[in-house]
Amino acid sequence: MDVIARLTKPIIQSWLPNTPNQSDYQKSSNRFVISVLLSTFTYTCVLIVISHLFLPLQPQGKVLIIRFSSILISGILLALFTIRFGGQRIAALNIFIATLSAGLILVSLQTGGIHSPVNPCVIAIPALASLSIGALAGAIWGLIVIIACTLLFVTANYGYAFTNIISPENMAVAEFSSLLTAASLTLFIIIYFEVSSRKLNELFNAEHHKFIKLAHRDSLTGLANRRYFINEIETAIANARINKGTFCVLYFDLNNFKKINDNLGHHSGDQVLLEFALRLRKLNRSSDLIARLGGDEFCIILPGLNDAEAIKQKIHHYSQMLDTPLLLDNTPYKISASIGYACYPEHGTDYEALLQVADQKMYQVKRGQNTDIRDTLCSKA
Repeated sequence: MDVIARLTKPIIQSWLPNTPNQSDYQKSSNRFVISVLLSTFTYTCVLIVISHLFLPLQPQGKVLIIRFSSILISGILLALFTIRFGGQRIAALNIFIATLSAGLILVSLQTGGIHSPVNPCVIAIPALASLSIGALAGAIWGLIVIIACTLLFVTANYGYAFTNIISPENMAVAEFSSLLTAASLTLFIIIYFEVSSRKLNELFNAEHHKFIKLAHRDSLTGLANRRYFINEIETAIANARINKGTFCVLYFDLNNFKKINDNLGHHSGDQVLLEFALRLRKLNRSSDLIARLGGDEFCIILPGLNDAEAIKQKIHHYSQMLDTPLLLDNTPYKISASIGYACYPEHGTDYEALLQVADQKMYQVKRGQNTDIRDTLCSKA
């Protein structure tokens, strides 16, 4: 299958329309239509060769196959040009289905009418319309097939005898060929549609996950954004309430960040934010969640941490990791941050209370008014 796909892909690609800004769904749908058209074209060519070289057909039968093939090939080429230069997939499909139907009617009228062995091939018409265009198209073409079959039945029932150019000794071959053609075409349509649907589903899931990730991530640092952080802290509160657990929230605010933006520009400010996020990640446990709430404000959820001494030690580590200067325009700059904290359930039982306490403690540190663990909460440039 992979070898066939590699061989046929360049041919299919050459017939794709040069329409800009096509979605992946449109491209996949166009490939499906082109594959059906090219497969039918190949099958028709093979039918001509086999019927003329290997089947014991009468001259009338060979002429009929030539006429049927000519109608079908003309419709296929017209459909291919319609999709290649017009980009009209649905129009191309309707052209193909119409010419296929016309060819089958021609053959049916000369091979026994309602008793024609080619009649099972009409099963592929509503199936193709349904899977490639839609349920409404399938219903319309199915109704057309029903009407055509009904007319043949009524005509025969009123005594009209249709010509049958198939000799009795070739009838079994004709019936077998018709059933094989109908089954093969229907099977091809179903398999290709299933493969295409699976690929589209995989693509949709990948795009969906990508969208969800982008919706939950800060576009600059790649950290969790405020919305996702709030969802996670609410989940942490719910789990802690059920399991009688605890956790700590650290609140970071970069010192003198506005001066960097004002004096060095926002590009330098973005560098500081990226470097700060990178250093936070280096001290991050797999169970911790780091988020950028906006501007120069960051938060971390530390599950299982509620001891004052452990918190002081943790904050000290975060302060130490800021000691290495960052180069901005070839000038060393030491990142510094004021850090506040809040613990569940000591400082609050909902996210708003916890963030408010952590924010207040952070500002106490920034103003140098923290009397609890002031010396370890603030790293100075």
